[in-house]
Amino acid sequence: MDGAHPITRRDLVHGAALAALGGAAQAQGLAGQTDADNATAHAWRDQPNRWDDQAALRDEDEPDLLVVGAGISGLAGAWWFREHAGRPVTIRVLEAASELGGHARRNSFTSRSGATLIGYGGSQSLDSPSLFSPAVHALLRGVGIDLQRFNSAFDHRWHQRHGLTGHAVHFGRADWGQARTVLRAANEAPAAWLARTPLGATAQRVLARLFDEASSHDPLPGLRTRAARAGVLARQTYAQFLRRGWGADDETLRWFQVSTQGYFGVGIDATTALDAWAAGLPGFQSLDLGERPFAANSPSGRQLRLSTDDYIHHFPDGNAGVVRALLRALLPAALPGAEGMDGLVDAPLLSERLDEPGQPVRIGLRHTVVGLRHRGPPGPAQRVELRYLDPQGRLRSVRARQVLLACWHRVIARLTDELPAAQRRALDDQVKVPLLYTNVLLSNWRAFQAAGVSGIRVVDGFWGDVALDFPVALGRQRPPASPDEPILLHLGKVVVPGGGGSAREQAAAGRKQLLAWDFSFIEGQVRTLLDEALGAHGFDSGRDIEAITVNRWAHGYAYEYMRPWDAYWPRGPLPCETARRGWGRVAIANSDAGAYAYAHSAIDQATRAVQELLPAARLPEWRRFPGPAMPT
Repeated sequence: MDGAHPITRRDLVHGAALAALGGAAQAQGLAGQTDADNATAHAWRDQPNRWDDQAALRDEDEPDLLVVGAGISGLAGAWWFREHAGRPVTIRVLEAASELGGHARRNSFTSRSGATLIGYGGSQSLDSPSLFSPAVHALLRGVGIDLQRFNSAFDHRWHQRHGLTGHAVHFGRADWGQARTVLRAANEAPAAWLARTPLGATAQRVLARLFDEASSHDPLPGLRTRAARAGVLARQTYAQFLRRGWGADDETLRWFQVSTQGYFGVGIDATTALDAWAAGLPGFQSLDLGERPFAANSPSGRQLRLSTDDYIHHFPDGNAGVVRALLRALLPAALPGAEGMDGLVDAPLLSERLDEPGQPVRIGLRHTVVGLRHRGPPGPAQRVELRYLDPQGRLRSVRARQVLLACWHRVIARLTDELPAAQRRALDDQVKVPLLYTNVLLSNWRAFQAAGVSGIRVVDGFWGDVALDFPVALGRQRPPASPDEPILLHLGKVVVPGGGGSAREQAAAGRKQLLAWDFSFIEGQVRTLLDEALGAHGFDSGRDIEAITVNRWAHGYAYEYMRPWDAYWPRGPLPCETARRGWGRVAIANSDAGAYAYAHSAIDQATRAVQELLPAARLPEWRRFPGPAMPT
């Protein structure tokens, strides 16, 4: 994505703040999946039998449904269950983290000017609603989200009105031996602005050819049919395609390396050329591939080709707005005054109302589930017992009539000994993609206006995407009217090492790397980039940065099946189909179950899981396969 473009179909999707959902407190430091939130779960991971022989304090209540995980999928499952149970029900939700929302989190800041600014710390936007299932549309309507409202909330002309229509490309000193920022106008010829970069002659020549939309160069000579060309593109990475078909050198590959990460969770060294084509990357001008996706495209590749929506369906706090809508529907006392979509943004969250005994829906934070077993053989059993650690570290147990597991698949594989080995292996297949989502509170954005850009494209550097916040007006949140006003800047990074390893291998290696970084290191990367890229336009990080919140998602995107790593895609059988099988009185939700890293997938999987729990109910149709359906 070019950070200066005001609307795109997908930026970084999945997908925490130090401030609470309703708070306006200053936020600075590491957030997201923090060490404190992970401590109990990691202790259980490292010593899985640690609490097996300990006596547990027994909870008195026996809810009709117990949900593990208070992300979008868990809360959606609770809502569906209540709506379709056919009788009054009691529901408890146990969440290991200290905040609601899973990857959908809010960052809240108070500027020196006194203004409160709200940003997204994780799951970003509702992407491509024209492709949503009937179930997703029904849930959004049911909790009061009007998709049409976003069209008026999003200021479509904000960038043009403030002269932010140019493009900035930055080469960092640490990565290129010199710091250089190249500014280019929207219609400037590639050869002209490439000449101002530190790239060598070969890279400049190859890039100019790639960017020439009228080029007749055939990178796949001898392949006569569209299907044959697509087949070859699905078997090679985009990096291989550029080398073999366009004569790209190392610098050319560095130019594109991170271009696929926000869509597919890996760079061009591990993303197929077919998915790069779906994402709109260059080099396919003469191949006559048409407009429709191919079966071998990944789920995100299919979505990119089929989507017709502007990328505007965004709350100021991202999909934390969806979390708040679900919370309002389930526990209105916890979100008083949340009228309409504007009220979802402004209403304070009363965390003390989340887990009050006696109310039909209770949500317990910092409750880490460490065991699950039916009370007897799963088939005829009437209760399921879960063991969990409460915020004080005490081992407790609770029995429920039914259970919805909306936590990560790898957690489910370790919760119980009731699952067959094949299902445990399938659950373990879901290796999540690690991410950094950083919000920077700037006292002004005069340097961006002086440069004429709203974002920075970093070439093979630390950060992947850098862009001013979405110009959305909901509640009391408004895009700034003057460059002298404060604004939030978002910096994102998919933490994978590259080098051509498989997507799963890179995610595992990236997670280790991410967890080794402390806040001061990441803060230094923020300040260095902004001073290098915008210093010539008057930016001074010591003066202009008021606060930084780094949202660390060591377990980020759900893994999506993709060529060349997953030969079974798309014919199957797919691991997620085995992994998500319910048993006894337990069903499995979460976007892992859909192998599709989007909020609407989390809702679809919650719908499917509740239908399993309530077989006599008639829930709306959900997507049964990762990604949008292929056109007939």
